[in-house]
Amino acid sequence: MRIIFFFFFFCLGHVYGQEQVDSVVTIKRSSFFTDILSKKGGAHCFQGSNSDHYIRYNSAYLRAMPIEFLSTSTGLFLHFGRSGKLYLMEDRGDSLLYFVRQDRTINYNYNIGSVLFNNKRDIYEFGGYGFWKSNGLLRQYNFSDREWDILPVNLEVSVPLVSVSRMGAWVDTSGDYMYVPYQITINDGLSSVDNGIKIDPTSYRLNVEQRKWEKLGVISDEALGLLKTSNWTGYASERGLFLGFTKGLYYLDFVSNQILFYNDPNLVQSLLRMQANMLSYYNGGWIYHLNPVTYKYDSLRFDPSFFKPTGTAIWIKPVSYRAWAGVLSLLLLLGLGPLYRRRKKKVQPIAPFSTTTGLAGTLRPFTETEQSLLQLLLSRSDKGLTATITDINYVLGVKDKSPGMQKKVRSDVMNNLNEKYAFVTHQKESLIQSIRSESDKRYFEYLINPPCREMLRQLLT
Repeated sequence: MRIIFFFFFFCLGHVYGQEQVDSVVTIKRSSFFTDILSKKGGAHCFQGSNSDHYIRYNSAYLRAMPIEFLSTSTGLFLHFGRSGKLYLMEDRGDSLLYFVRQDRTINYNYNIGSVLFNNKRDIYEFGGYGFWKSNGLLRQYNFSDREWDILPVNLEVSVPLVSVSRMGAWVDTSGDYMYVPYQITINDGLSSVDNGIKIDPTSYRLNVEQRKWEKLGVISDEALGLLKTSNWTGYASERGLFLGFTKGLYYLDFVSNQILFYNDPNLVQSLLRMQANMLSYYNGGWIYHLNPVTYKYDSLRFDPSFFKPTGTAIWIKPVSYRAWAGVLSLLLLLGLGPLYRRRKKKVQPIAPFSTTTGLAGTLRPFTETEQSLLQLLLSRSDKGLTATITDINYVLGVKDKSPGMQKKVRSDVMNNLNEKYAFVTHQKESLIQSIRSESDKRYFEYLINPPCREMLRQLLT
């Protein structure tokens, strides 16, 4: 009797636990979707829209998922983000385009915010967030088993988790290499001042076929600032990423490792309007876009040759040991002559280097925004007070942003300041400390660590 009872509830839970997912998803016919397959060089993965005006499916489960389109040599795929659900387009010659489900995976929500890309026919998914932490897993779709396989790599590299209009990585058109300019690792299971969020400025490149990560260098402050503050970062080209600002457009060319800029107010405004509700992708100097409501399909000229170099690199390459050895050898040879001539003279004692004087006289490690924040914290700390998150949001210019974005920006800036201070001063003390608010224990307030205040004054002088 117990066995029958157990079996009944097992079957009941199995039936109700199944995901109710459409086997076919339909989209109103448009040349926007059929033309993609004929584009020379293909199109990178681009975001879709859940609008009922153009896409039809019944599953409430799928409606909660973000939509992505991926063009490969096999055809145009529709992917529901963070679920692994994969559909392939079929053109049956009528008023609809049919996307037929290919996979038989079960969603575990471990790949939120992942990067979808292809190498020829193969489809890959990299990174993501799930089970309270980010990961650097590389997954490949297995067409035979209709499941996603884990591929071993030499390092775990985490892609920055960003909103759907942004991209934290770039994959070349062939899909041979993926570039990750910097990393953000998240572990919500840790109790720490940085809320389990850490920024690693190391830039990496993945050789997809060899499954091997290569260290390129450290992302420059300019590139990091652009990636973290752009109004939108949504178009991948044959050589890199386009970043949009109200003041102009930046182009991160990963192939040549340089940042370029172009300012066209009319083009900027057209692109900003397009980001709101349209399906769009870049290919060969044009942006092709479809309004899902009116179903108007159009294109916009977007030529990379208009962009001019700024003279700034995306990442700074590390100096090799041989180069350092050569420099030291040269300095040694240049110094031997004067030392030899003065060998009989009395050597005067050299005053020891003063860390305080040296830092104040030579280094300006903080940006203007960081200096403003540090001045605020130092002023409050000297008076025995703390700075609230409202004060900090105002200084950082995010007072009108969402709470989630405010928290992320604050965490990034605090981590950067502590890391810069530790690097410049060679001290292990954290520059900025946080304490629970007396009025509301859910929030933190901030102050400058007392042992660091004098040194900070000199750095800000």
